Amino acid sequence: MLGSLLAAAVLATPRLLAAATAELGDPAAPLQIAEWIKGGPVNLAEGKGKTVYVVEFWATWCPPCRESIPHLTELQKKFKDKGVVFVGISDEKPAVIKPFVEKLGDKMDYAVAADEGRKTATAYMGAYGIGGIPHAFLVDKQGRVVWNGHPMAELEPTIQELLDGKFDLNTARKRGEAQKLREKFWEVAGDDQQKAEADRLARQLEALDKELNGIMPGQKFNAEEVRKQSRFNKLAGDYRRAVFSGKGAAETDAMIAPAKGLAPADFNLDEFKQTTRLQYAFQQYLTEATGNGDDAKLATLAAKLDVGQSKQALLLNEMAWTLLTEGRIKKRDLPLATKLAKAAYDACEGKEATIVDTYARALADSGRLDEAITYQKRAVDLAQDEGLKTDLAASLKKYQDRRRGVSQ
Repeated sequence: MLGSLLAAAVLATPRLLAAATAELGDPAAPLQIAEWIKGGPVNLAEGKGKTVYVVEFWATWCPPCRESIPHLTELQKKFKDKGVVFVGISDEKPAVIKPFVEKLGDKMDYAVAADEGRKTATAYMGAYGIGGIPHAFLVDKQGRVVWNGHPMAELEPTIQELLDGKFDLNTARKRGEAQKLREKFWEVAGDDQQKAEADRLARQLEALDKELNGIMPGQKFNAEEVRKQSRFNKLAGDYRRAVFSGKGAAETDAMIAPAKGLAPADFNLDEFKQTTRLQYAFQQYLTEATGNGDDAKLATLAAKLDVGQSKQALLLNEMAWTLLTEGRIKKRDLPLATKLAKAAYDACEGKEATIVDTYARALADSGRLDEAITYQKRAVDLAQDEGLKTDLAASLKKYQDRRRGVSQ
């Protein structure tokens, strides 16, 4: 799990950086929502005395957020009958959020909303001094924020403690303060010029870890391991920025080489490099496709979109769907969209309804209607959410009508 969170830290981008003005135990701010995209509306005041809320901040552009969405869905299913309600809030426009949520279907099965002018993000992320997403806040039945952190860290056991009456707010506050110290330590741990400060913070954290029986329950604080992780995270972040600045493979590979001995056991460095290059190549292609649309340049850029053995099914699917539906694209490359859609299909082993739907759409748009119908039927069968199943069935009917020559 720790390696996954580090991967998230490498890829996430800070959204809000503010001095904390709130602390655990303070009343939860009301949700100020521009539009409810799925589920809702949710009113925290109405649930006081009976409902526990998880308020999570995310964005469609954030890969770690996409990784946490299925986890949040599973937690919502697990705790739904125990009076726990999950709400995912993005500060993006509803027009951006809606298609993303619709494509995920039952993989994102909890309330989703668009923030109203970032008012809710300011009242939570800003008030608690949080600078990165995804990030979740736990609101107890008394309407107090009693925990906040990465949704894939200690959220599940903390909810269970709350429901079992075993949650201790004072301990949570101390852990919260220890986490802030840990963040400070993280910032200086990989910098040899700040070794004295890092050593001082390490001693404080080791003492707190002993007092609290774990700053993070079940994990012993290891200063040297954090130093190692900090160095790795910096190298990976520098690598990603270098790739997106247009530096060549030889130069960027040399930059990331020292990270090999620092990477967490569950972090696939080669896959990270491939995914980063693929994202950059797609960005370049999409910029040209929605700009001048020069045929020669597009052909050159398309050739650089090497999906290889990528296992990033959601990323590949998003790329394919963008090529199929983005209205600003002047010349749509259906073979390329189909290639990406097929790669996404293979990566998920044909088991994700929305990904199978994208592949069927690519086949249909390419005039391969018999194949499209076959795969769309599979997508309908895979869908578990009734709303998604209805939408996929409607697409299936369109393909069948087109094959019969029925006008749309």
